[in-house]
Amino acid sequence: MSHFDSQLPLFALTSLNPDRRGASGRGGGHGERGPQLCVLGSGSGGNCTVVRHGQTGLLIDIGLGPRIVGRHLENANLRLDAIDAICLTHLDQDHFRSSWIPALLRLRIDLFIHRGHEEHLLRRPGGIRLKQAGLVHLFEDDHFCPLPNFVVRPMRMAHDRSGTCAFDVAIDQVRIGYATDLGHVPPRLVDHFTGVDLLAMESNYDPDLQRASGRPRFLQRRIMGQAGHLSNRQAFEAIGQIVDRSSNGGPRYIVLLHRSGQCNQPELVHKMFDQDPRIANRLILAEQSRCTDWMTVSKEPRSSGTQMELTS
Repeated sequence: MSHFDSQLPLFALTSLNPDRRGASGRGGGHGERGPQLCVLGSGSGGNCTVVRHGQTGLLIDIGLGPRIVGRHLENANLRLDAIDAICLTHLDQDHFRSSWIPALLRLRIDLFIHRGHEEHLLRRPGGIRLKQAGLVHLFEDDHFCPLPNFVVRPMRMAHDRSGTCAFDVAIDQVRIGYATDLGHVPPRLVDHFTGVDLLAMESNYDPDLQRASGRPRFLQRRIMGQAGHLSNRQAFEAIGQIVDRSSNGGPRYIVLLHRSGQCNQPELVHKMFDQDPRIANRLILAEQSRCTDWMTVSKEPRSSGTQMELTS
């Protein structure tokens, strides 16, 4: 049992709105398979990831508009009305679009944000109305349960002025680590993500391309600073540490998020991560304009030759 499993709260099998999340749920199920993750889109133009289990779904970030997300969900064989909750890493435009607020009100979808981001939300058009509707739920540093069997441990990270949150999501016996917009990886994040079954982490830029981009110096300093984004090398080194320390053989999947279209290239990412075959063999690069396949994380014990199960 991991340090995360040993601290699961007693309310792990409950939800904030049990009246609208019965056993039948909403949307289509997918049998008794393990939790699944699909990145609907990731990059400077917007970020959104869906995690589903049974007949319910959770979105991490909604930096793509509701129509685009709805279309991507349909391509992934899931309907928007199957989404019951959303967790936000932070409220930058590429992670939260205000155009979602009418859809959240109409579909009665719960929105989970860090308490430190509440003021930012209330300044957005419709933010106060969303709170008055009882759909805004604040978390701090303790674990919370946005959906039945979903236990989320947030970790506050430095990013610009308001910070961001990394998430360690436990679903039954499966753990998913999700982190983006970091700037640097502190040791405590490596500690928390040790032993996860699926790891999604940003690999945003190549330093040489960043310097040659023609972007203003202040922007380059912000991106490459301790509260900006992760370079390919920073991501590679952090993921290597997590793999080294994971007694379960490391994540079954390693998904790279938020790749810059201007200051990074897939070839440079692969060149960096191919240095470690343990990582290269499990690597998936998220794209801005198309969703990944579904990644299923089962509860079955892993062998040394990790098998990846991807479904369209």
